[in-house]
Amino acid sequence: MKAEPTLNQDVTAIIHKTGEDWARYWNTREPEKLAQLYAEDAVYLPPHHAAVHGRDAIREYLSRPLHHGYTDLKFEVTYIKQTGDLAFDVGSYTMKVPTDGGGQKSDKGKYLTVWRKRPGGDWHIVADSWSSDLPR
Repeated sequence: MKAEPTLNQDVTAIIHKTGEDWARYWNTREPEKLAQLYAEDAVYLPPHHAAVHGRDAIREYLSRPLHHGYTDLKFEVTYIKQTGDLAFDVGSYTMKVPTDGGGQKSDKGKYLTVWRKRPGGDWHIVADSWSSDLPR
């Protein structure tokens, strides 16, 4: 018998709200608030870059693009699955990215985020990966 993931409606609401918070903190350039969404031992897996381990390193990594014209981030959750104290969501994103000429262009891609429930009931991001659908 295979254990199927179950979905708690509270987890769905938390993940949707946290995704909205993540995009808002990104768009308002608040790396400290972004970092607080991650567990202390989280790993961030950006494209074309080595893994970034730990909340402090994630904060530092995320601070860089915030000062270079990356804007208008939006997420769309495709689905959420949960098994016990772990959950994951898969979805897509859109945002504006800077161009070499000083303007911006649209970017779109996909992401996978893994969540862990902490004692006390809140959920933190423990692994986060994304990549663009556009050519490099």
